Amino acid sequence: MKQFFDYLPVIAFFGAYFISGRDIYTATWAILIGCLIQVSAGWLIWRKLEKMHWFVFLLTAVFGGMTLLLRDDTFIKWRPTIINFLFAGVLLAGHFLRRNLLQRLLEALMLRGLGHIIALQPLQWRILNLVFVGYFLFVGVLNLYIAFSFSTDFWVLFKAIGFSILSIFFYGGVLFYLYRCMSPEEREKLFEDKQPASANAPENQQKEAE
Repeated sequence: MKQFFDYLPVIAFFGAYFISGRDIYTATWAILIGCLIQVSAGWLIWRKLEKMHWFVFLLTAVFGGMTLLLRDDTFIKWRPTIINFLFAGVLLAGHFLRRNLLQRLLEALMLRGLGHIIALQPLQWRILNLVFVGYFLFVGVLNLYIAFSFSTDFWVLFKAIGFSILSIFFYGGVLFYLYRCMSPEEREKLFEDKQPASANAPENQQKEAE
């Protein structure tokens, strides 16, 4: 359910755009409302205000609001670029300040998904951090090129399909890099079959009875 709310603004934007007959202003209203619901649901359901959701909501409110107020879709087209540039700036600042925010984020995801942290060397973390910086900068520049070199219809379609494909290849490459950095022991641990605790329950109960 939480994953649905993470993607709610994007789903609302594309859905409203095509349902409304490709009206960018209706889609802008939809993404604004989607971001508001996303932030509200985080507090009402999980009692947690995600910093990322707040960040995206504020930027959407500014650029989406200017688009609707001035009836100019230039601002909403700049929104993805600003978000990606800010991501790149934060990671780059962390690189020079020796505070690798990407490492903290990925290690938290590793604990949640794998149950353990893949041990990387400091140099490997710095390389990965710079790769993410380059990726966010590239996506930001590419968004501007598509937005202002082609029609709005093409820009929306490229956001829905092109950027999704690009993300799949990029994050797939990141996973491959992490896998290559893993020791043989970590690779075996990654693929080993873990026997459910419930399967050992009868045996444990028997031993306790004895």
